[in-house]
Amino acid sequence: MTDEQLAAMHRLLAEYHRKLVEEAVLEIVRQYHIDLAQRLADEAAQIPRRAAILERLHKREQQKRRELETFARG
Repeated sequence: MTDEQLAAMHRLLAEYHRKLVEEAVLEIVRQYHIDLAQRLADEAAQIPRRAAILERLHKREQQKRRELETFARG
């Protein structure tokens, strides 16, 4: 699953829970779905940022590995 697909899935779930809020009768159930929808929406927004951070960390790790290999040879 790509990052874009994962973010889309979170957005879809957030929208689903927002619709459940409209159908809920009990306030506690409404609040549960409101909170869950917000968490899913927040997570969807963070996925691209986290993927970019992970990519930068991976590149740094590769660079350090190359530097260590060069140092070990020389």
